[in-house]
Amino acid sequence: MRKILLGLVIAGFALVVFISVQPFTSNLRLNPEQPQTGAPQEDITLEPALPYFTVTQGESHQVLLVTNHMSEPVNFSLGHEHSHLTFNPREATLFPGRTSEIDIEVGYQCSPGEIELPAYLRAEVNGERFGIETVVHFEVIEGSLSLDHNEGDLQVSWNDEPAPRGVQVTYRPPGDADWRIWGETPRLDPPAHLDPGVHEFEFKAKLGEVESSIETFTIQVEKAVVEKEEEKEEKKFSGGGAAKAPEPEPEPDEPEPDEDKEGTINWDGGTYTGQLEGGIPHGKGVWSNSDGREYTGDFKEGSIEGRGTMVFPGGEEYRGDFKDGVAHGEGTMTHPQKGSISGRWVYGSYVEDDNTDWHSTD
Repeated sequence: MRKILLGLVIAGFALVVFISVQPFTSNLRLNPEQPQTGAPQEDITLEPALPYFTVTQGESHQVLLVTNHMSEPVNFSLGHEHSHLTFNPREATLFPGRTSEIDIEVGYQCSPGEIELPAYLRAEVNGERFGIETVVHFEVIEGSLSLDHNEGDLQVSWNDEPAPRGVQVTYRPPGDADWRIWGETPRLDPPAHLDPGVHEFEFKAKLGEVESSIETFTIQVEKAVVEKEEEKEEKKFSGGGAAKAPEPEPEPDEPEPDEDKEGTINWDGGTYTGQLEGGIPHGKGVWSNSDGREYTGDFKEGSIEGRGTMVFPGGEEYRGDFKDGVAHGEGTMTHPQKGSISGRWVYGSYVEDDNTDWHSTD
């Protein structure tokens, strides 16, 4: 098991140092000059909890052990350079003789594969700061999405547990080439533009780069019942007595058109502000999702379609053509670390071109 020990002499002075260990170094100790008589040598250790392990997207695993061999509490924090991994706890106060077990949480956007992750610890002792570093090795396994239809409701599972927010569910009539947005967890009600009746659709779910298998379900769409205001008033006064329902107000000669009406509504797990037609997004608008995505641009009949910009929680940004809520057509994806890549996209996937590569944005 690889570990790092940081030796500190607490005898009127403190040693400040940042050291690192290569992946196959078995042990490394920094020995300061001979301490004064009676001054104890104390240290903090940082080591991988396991030499190697596997962990599934969206789950967590124990990854580090931090042990305080000093005679006083130490406040420390941990860090790394991966955008879809998180230490838990990331910082803590560690008392003498205690070990803190650190888990790593793997986001669903973390790509599957082998990871060699340098991890560093920073702390402060007697006003002096120091740091130590180690390397952990593990493999990320692709998570699993599944769809089910139970008692009239669509249900999505992620790693055999209820799916988190932000899983996109799309549908299409059997044999149709185009997928349309049904909704995002936790909101999976039938889209407002579907006619009442029995429908058979193919469905699939997507979270990050993970997609479920295609399932076919028969869906019953109920007719929406909207009670008129005058009917509500009649019910309120129908309990007997002398009270009488008020006369309904006359209808205006010409109802106000709502084709270009603007407003703010809750839509597909987020908030939409912009043009509406028939109560659904249509035209120009802005949609902010609860998972951190934000889209500005064109909407068509309750779907993100046309030209626009989508900003993702990790800092990525796509500008270009959209269809059914995903990149489709010509566009440019900008990544905080990789740079930018331009070209053709088909339903959220970049169509590779041997002559096209990521370009630095520096």
